[in-house]
Amino acid sequence: MPQSTTPKQRTSERITLALQGGGAFGAFQAGVLQALHEAGIRIDACCGSSIGAINAALYFGNEPARRIERLRAFWHGVSVPGSAWREEALHTLWPPTGGLHSRTLRRMLAEADQTYALHLGLPGFFVRRADIPWVIGTGNPGDASVFDTRPLSRTLSDLCDFELLNRSSVQVSVVAANAASGAAHYFSNHDGGLDAARIMASGALPPWFPAVEIDGAWYWDGSLATAAPMRHLVANAPAATRTTILRADLWSCDGPLADNLVDVDIRMKNIEHASRAALFNDALQESQNLESLLAYALSRIDSSQRQTDPQLIEAAALAQPKNLRVVGIDYERSQCEAHFKDSQFGKTAIDEHWANGRRAAEAALSQIDTA
Repeated sequence: MPQSTTPKQRTSERITLALQGGGAFGAFQAGVLQALHEAGIRIDACCGSSIGAINAALYFGNEPARRIERLRAFWHGVSVPGSAWREEALHTLWPPTGGLHSRTLRRMLAEADQTYALHLGLPGFFVRRADIPWVIGTGNPGDASVFDTRPLSRTLSDLCDFELLNRSSVQVSVVAANAASGAAHYFSNHDGGLDAARIMASGALPPWFPAVEIDGAWYWDGSLATAAPMRHLVANAPAATRTTILRADLWSCDGPLADNLVDVDIRMKNIEHASRAALFNDALQESQNLESLLAYALSRIDSSQRQTDPQLIEAAALAQPKNLRVVGIDYERSQCEAHFKDSQFGKTAIDEHWANGRRAAEAALSQIDTA
């Protein structure tokens, strides 16, 4: 499908994008962004967390014609060096025969990719610290991590035009968790501006990555705050305008029963992250229903009472459900037969996540009115 650089004309409906965190699964979001780009979908606002913040910066921090190119440069650049060549060589020496043999080989290669990253780091992303403060601290919260993420700072500076991002008409926000209070904190290109440090703060997952200091406060990964990208987009949706939120979550509650430790780890993380997102989604739906019911109940009360009773006036202010529609472009195959983990950055895993994201977004586009 040819790439589009011209957004399609549509109604006054706002389209916003929520990008959740999930490590290597974030390549799924890159595939989603490619599909939206090729379809000419104009995004009005985006909120990202962790790897979602990186994807958002790379996409909206470049001219349309370069967005997918820059996303590919990042994802291919941070993949495990030589993983594609190693897999090809191993397949030649030990040809897959399908079934259990193929699954076992894929898992062995993926586990090797994870071992490489945990011991040596990933190019342009992070390197392992030589001296890790396991018990005795240095007095600097930025030292308390397994990895040093300064390579990521250089990568973001090379691949993202932050001046362009901060001039963009698209409101791009990223969320980080205040390491002292635990509260979600949002940084925006329209409110103070975004830079590499703020993007890295959103992805500072402890204990692997160091906290990032911004304006005297220290921040950790935004994924520590429940459903933070969705919360921000819902809170900032105007009441008078229909808003569609495209939700690109990277975890799934549903999945196969685990009978080995690799699958147990994958299953545990999916339940942990997806259940928190599901809790917010359920609360949002319940809130919208209650607001609609309250509006109906108030309509059955005499207008003179509604205009003079202080409690009814307060109730009327609350009975204004926003015109929201959530379209899930979620990674339902995050526990597919490949069983890749969020920490496995091999090229095969990245390419598969990307392709799955593109397919999922293309399937969801029919729910978006672009007429």
